[in-house]
Amino acid sequence: MPRIPATASRPRLTIALLALATTFGATSHGRAQEPTLVFRGGRIFDSASATSRPLGQLRIAGGKVLAEAPDDAAIPADARVVDTTGKTLVPGMFDLHVHIAVPGAPWSTVVQATPEQNLRSHAYCGVLHVVDLHGNEATIFDLRETSKQAPDMARLYAAGAAFTRPGGHATQFGIPANTIDEPADVTKRMATLLPKQPDVIKAVVEHGGWGGLNEMPTLDDRLFAEVARQTKAAKLPLFSHVWSPAEAMLATRYGANALAHGVFLGPVTDELVAAMQQRDTGYIATLAVVLASVHTMKGNSPYDHALARECLHPDLIGAYLDEATRASLQGSPMVRIGMRQEKLYLNNIKKLEENDIAIGIGTDAGNPLVPHGPAVIFELERHVAAGLTPGQALRSATATAARLLRVDDRFGSLATGKVADVIVVDGDPATDITHMWHIDAVYKAGAACDRAATAAAVKQLARPVVTIAAGTDVAPLVDDFADQDLECDWGGKWEPTTDAIAGGKSKCSVAAAKVDGHDVLKVTGELNKGFQWGPWSGAAVQWDPAVKRLVDASQYTGLRLRIRGTKRNYTVTCHRAAVRDFNFWTAKFEATGEWQTIDLPFESFRQIGFGKRLDWSATDIKGLQIEARNTPMGGTTGPFVLEIDSVSIY
Repeated sequence: MPRIPATASRPRLTIALLALATTFGATSHGRAQEPTLVFRGGRIFDSASATSRPLGQLRIAGGKVLAEAPDDAAIPADARVVDTTGKTLVPGMFDLHVHIAVPGAPWSTVVQATPEQNLRSHAYCGVLHVVDLHGNEATIFDLRETSKQAPDMARLYAAGAAFTRPGGHATQFGIPANTIDEPADVTKRMATLLPKQPDVIKAVVEHGGWGGLNEMPTLDDRLFAEVARQTKAAKLPLFSHVWSPAEAMLATRYGANALAHGVFLGPVTDELVAAMQQRDTGYIATLAVVLASVHTMKGNSPYDHALARECLHPDLIGAYLDEATRASLQGSPMVRIGMRQEKLYLNNIKKLEENDIAIGIGTDAGNPLVPHGPAVIFELERHVAAGLTPGQALRSATATAARLLRVDDRFGSLATGKVADVIVVDGDPATDITHMWHIDAVYKAGAACDRAATAAAVKQLARPVVTIAAGTDVAPLVDDFADQDLECDWGGKWEPTTDAIAGGKSKCSVAAAKVDGHDVLKVTGELNKGFQWGPWSGAAVQWDPAVKRLVDASQYTGLRLRIRGTKRNYTVTCHRAAVRDFNFWTAKFEATGEWQTIDLPFESFRQIGFGKRLDWSATDIKGLQIEARNTPMGGTTGPFVLEIDSVSIY
């Protein structure tokens, strides 16, 4: 059985005696403390034994667990009683690995869910503690403070920016990372990060080179050891991003308190088990980040449940259940690996459980097909599929997770004195984990979360896609940049786009400028090798960030550009709503240092990438992208400048 907090492993008789002493003992004012909320009947999950047992009364006062009491104990007249007959009380759960700024949409779907909405989705599912393991430090710590006070949000814990090498994993997402090359760099980065009071530190050990990923620089023994040393000095837990057995061994050997991903690229070795035992290293499997896509592709969406539909953005649910999403996953190298190795992942968890390794629940929520909240329940189901009992899986999401985060003095169980985070579940999830899909109520520090308000707000997010006609609803002129801003005349905003979002190394910036009397969109970029599907760098616009506005340009012949720029080949991509995978409709053109007008007939656009092939149509254009782009076989690299005077259809 995994190690659990000493406070949660006392004999049950001792807990009962302490509870009664608390219930009938004197307060500082000489009077017995009285409950303000009483849960009565049903069962209660015991995080220490990983089982449920019959409940008489669970008494709450001041937002904390006051005591358990017999069913026939007298209840004060002013206490509110909640009848939990036929239900089970479970402590608030944890997700030890999330990215709260992104909602978990498939790659081909844009969903505008805010971090606050994502925290509400967690709370709706009883996940009252979430750990962001790479976020924008300019906003993440303020959101953390907001979440603590909000009655309907999960409490956010934050690492800030991850520690990694320049160009390593975590540098490709458009937010700053704590990049280090020398041990002295760690000191400089910590000097900026630690005053923000992070709850945990994240360090990356991933070399890439598998599943379509490029090879990446990563922390070596010397750098990781220095991060670990300074994290320990700061009295914080260190979670390490790993993927392979060798990476897991390095992180364990040099001081990781928990592995923030499971071992996906091979079996957990006896050597690794011994090292984790010796150093008391925990394991956060994040099976959902791989297996949700696998199950979706097989036609068995993990989120086809009423609970998910009630708390997730309607566009997320639509995408999860869309046949086009399923089809788009068929070409994914990661999904193919997941299909081959699902049994290996499950066996790794089972081996660690059998060898007394502390297993905590984490999902990597925010990644494609890993939504905030429901992904935790899918993760629990995968742990049970690995051979853990439902109770062991629930303990991983409660007591063990709290210990790994070092908050088990307040959270993780419903023992006397703990904060009263309570999930009321229909049925008994300690015997059938699927009962976690049937949550009746959630209480944060003894206060009921307004789940009805959350569900009502989610419904309000649903709005239909609207198709407008070019030449009637919008002018043939897409944009002439005369307003000297980045707002597009057809809607949306011009933004930089590069292969860095997928691990590449290209760079770009865009700006509205006046050049030689012309109002232009100025694209300044650098195309660099490093993205195996062909690097790109340029400017992109979507008419509606939520992709609810499409333009029908089928009455026109093509796209017209007035441009000049660094001499080289460029492409224009017409983004279409019908394309739900990695096929892109593009046309090539060449720029020179002289102004020129270029006509690109729609019939000249060809599909590149992989996925389902489609016939061309101009009826559902959702945006444009104008970029320098190379083929996978090669092309011109280096800096470029492209000036766009106007974009129109003809």
